[in-house]
Amino acid sequence: MSTVLHASSIHWPKPVSITSERVIQGTPAASTHVLFTDGKTELGLWRVSPGEFSTVHQGYEEFISVLEGEGELIHDDGSRITLKPGTVLILENGWSGRWSIKSTLVKSYAIIRL
Repeated sequence: MSTVLHASSIHWPKPVSITSERVIQGTPAASTHVLFTDGKTELGLWRVSPGEFSTVHQGYEEFISVLEGEGELIHDDGSRITLKPGTVLILENGWSGRWSIKSTLVKSYAIIRL
């Protein structure tokens, strides 16, 4: 059996504001559409509006493929990853930095909890 989805036609859950202690700029809000989870692995789509906010990947690794939008991931050491459609990356356990979203971004993701 196959599941085919198009990010533009998904019925997204209501966006949730990024918690204020993480927000650096703007009023970013995110919505997650989980496709599969078994407690250790989670697959899905995530959409976030423009703004900048901090993040820490603790206890999991994440594979990301950007489908729509633009922005950057800025590591705490100052290194930057440009986010645009076609960008594919892995954020390892312990990665910390910030998302800087210029236009609403949609990513597909796979999380593996350690």
